[in-house]
Amino acid sequence: MFDRVMLLTDLGDQPELTIKPLQVISEVCGSKLIIFHAVRGSSDLFYLEGEAAKVRALIDQQAEQAALPGLEKLAATFEAAGISTGIVTRIGSTFDLAVRAIEELMIDLVVIPQEGFADFTDRVTGSTTARIIRETDVPVLTMNQSFSKNAETWTGFHRNLIPYEVGTTTDDHMSAAEDFAVEFGGRLEVVHVVQPIHQQTLETPEGQVLLPKDLHYQVKTRLETQLSDAAHRITRVPSDWRLLEDNKPGSGVMSYADRAGHDLIVVPPIGRSDTRNTVLGSVAEHVIKHARVPVLTLKKGWRA
Repeated sequence: MFDRVMLLTDLGDQPELTIKPLQVISEVCGSKLIIFHAVRGSSDLFYLEGEAAKVRALIDQQAEQAALPGLEKLAATFEAAGISTGIVTRIGSTFDLAVRAIEELMIDLVVIPQEGFADFTDRVTGSTTARIIRETDVPVLTMNQSFSKNAETWTGFHRNLIPYEVGTTTDDHMSAAEDFAVEFGGRLEVVHVVQPIHQQTLETPEGQVLLPKDLHYQVKTRLETQLSDAAHRITRVPSDWRLLEDNKPGSGVMSYADRAGHDLIVVPPIGRSDTRNTVLGSVAEHVIKHARVPVLTLKKGWRA
């Protein structure tokens, strides 16, 4: 499934958080890990010409040499964990070089440790993580600093959570998540987050009124039926479903993942348009920033 895995790092983003997940992936898939690091070097001096341009080669060489000890130390850590590891460096912009390397090196999975709690939304056009997720065709596995609290006790992709949006989530995405669960011997739980039903209102000529109790029951029953149908379409691994009530879908998904002890959250791809255009886009954005477990973004059309 994941023969060639790329770890994208700038050495300041806690790459050690990825060790356990990558160890599991390597054990199951026999993966080769490639640590990819973009060296800024003389990129900002692109305008130099003639004899002055020769200075760029010296700057690039020195920058690569300065980064190499840290990369070699990181590679040795992964090797000690039983992961076959190599190092690739390029000179230039991280995003542009990474996208090119993903294709050239035939990468099957990109792993990105999130750096701190930088606002993903405000930096959608500039965030390397967001751009990699939007612009590449391979799955992306992310971990942020919150995962550090669970990393020691995390043991594998056993319980996988899928946020489901009625009428939006595709069978294709569900099948891809099922492929992943089959490969790693996990189970799937499908969840849908809805605003607390007892708080929902109706527009009437007299203004907004709370839903009558009989409509509470009808709305809840309809949603539960659709969730149950979605979960029952998963046939190759154990599956379950749950309707969650929360005013904030992203927080609802993460809180439930914490309570139920999930190991992974599987989210749909973030499109090229505003991530907040859809509920699932907002959920994906939120969990990538804050989830205490790894988050796997499966691209549209991807199958194992």
